[in-house]
Amino acid sequence: MPTSQVTVAKESLRFSAAHFLTLPGHVCERLHGHNYRVAVTVDGSIDPATGFVVDFAVLKRVVREIIDPLDHRLLVPANNPALTIRREGDRTLVDYEQPAWLVAPTDHVCLVPVAQTTAEVMAEWMAAQVWDLLRRDRNPGLTRLVLELEESTGQSAKAVVGA
Repeated sequence: MPTSQVTVAKESLRFSAAHFLTLPGHVCERLHGHNYRVAVTVDGSIDPATGFVVDFAVLKRVVREIIDPLDHRLLVPANNPALTIRREGDRTLVDYEQPAWLVAPTDHVCLVPVAQTTAEVMAEWMAAQVWDLLRRDRNPGLTRLVLELEESTGQSAKAVVGA
């Protein structure tokens, strides 16, 4: 059966966020930020009833569901064994090599279920989330998804889900 491919890489699929890495001595250990761009390509068979591999509107909506909670937030890797994360009142405290290494208002923080917030790990997490939402949205003909997360112009990571 033939396979087709659709891609969304719209200006609206962007978000800005701060993050840090737990790599002692690495420059990215310091708090810094990016203006991220997301592009998603989906392979699959065309649904004869709709003429879509997946409706562009659905694909954009699903990607926005994943990235909207990240926008203008501090991304904290919730599964990082080097961190202890706790909430005190309206503040989130992150212990890393010392108590309260980082303190931020809780509503500015997004706990991401990953071990590091590198572009590679974030792309894998996002791709899995988009894939699950698309499959749950009754898109049975999908065979593969490639998500590209660009953290700055010319610097990106891609993750592949499916066949």
